[in-house]
Amino acid sequence: MVKFQMARWPRLSRRRSVTVAVVLVVAASVVALTTTAAQSPVAAAAPHSGDSWPTTPVTASSAATGTAGVGDAPAAVGAGPTGTSLAQGPSATTTPATPPVSAHLAPDPTESSPPPAAPAPATTRPPVESLITGRVLYATAAVNVRDAPGTDGTAVIGGLSSGQSVAAGDTVGGWVPVQAGDIYGWVSSTYLADGAPSTPAAAAAPPAAPPAAASSGNWMTDLIPQVDPSGAGNWVFERNGAWGASDGHTIYIDPNVPASKRFSVMVHEYSHVLQVRVYGSLGASVAALSALIGGSPDDVTANESTADCMALMQGATWVNYGCQDSLRDAATAILADHRP
Repeated sequence: MVKFQMARWPRLSRRRSVTVAVVLVVAASVVALTTTAAQSPVAAAAPHSGDSWPTTPVTASSAATGTAGVGDAPAAVGAGPTGTSLAQGPSATTTPATPPVSAHLAPDPTESSPPPAAPAPATTRPPVESLITGRVLYATAAVNVRDAPGTDGTAVIGGLSSGQSVAAGDTVGGWVPVQAGDIYGWVSSTYLADGAPSTPAAAAAPPAAPPAAASSGNWMTDLIPQVDPSGAGNWVFERNGAWGASDGHTIYIDPNVPASKRFSVMVHEYSHVLQVRVYGSLGASVAALSALIGGSPDDVTANESTADCMALMQGATWVNYGCQDSLRDAATAILADHRP
């Protein structure tokens, strides 16, 4: 039988054995640290302006494991690109980034809107006197003279009788500036014609009037033959509440009526006498004429307006109430001594 004898290793002393073990442990630790560092590198310093920032905060625990633990405090210093770092070090904090402000700001609700632009100043109409050109027209029917063109918001300041000639100007929007005596105003072009009215055939000459008596010095007495040639009214030369007043029989005329309006006032009051002659009483005339325009039986408006129409048809150049177009036919009928 062959016998093998194992070789003997030289025996180490206890001190040398301990030394070898320490060297092996240190070597293993170095290898482990090197491997961990290669897997999770930690930034050596905080980035400066222009550096890119890590998207995941690095914590003390992640430095050893390579992952960030939930709730770990960030070890990196500073905030993202839009933040501002307050300090550097493990306990540094950052201020939140201020969101960018839009260049298009909403208006402050407390600010008031700009005031509206001032309206353009109203056009000032030149005075009627400056518009008269010397053009000669005549009225084709009795018509009102107004203080401005149109019928809305204007006032009647006089009237023209049928056939009356006036100095006029150019037509403006269907209205003509005219001068009738001392009255300047506007008349609808519908009632005006150029030139002079046609002369009707000569009628039989009326009986010769008695010689005119010398002027009495009372202007009303001098005008009565022109206004009331048949003597139908009882004329009183005194004021009775207005320039003129009448109950259909007696006529009161104020001695202080302006000279330019004397004939017009007298012929208006004389028209009430003609109304009573047709209807029988002033009350009946008021009720009948008011019914023509849908008024109440005691409303005198239609009665006075009809008297103004009659006055214009007899040559008045001024009226107070105005002649309503709807009452012209009634005025014509009463002047012809019959009811409309």
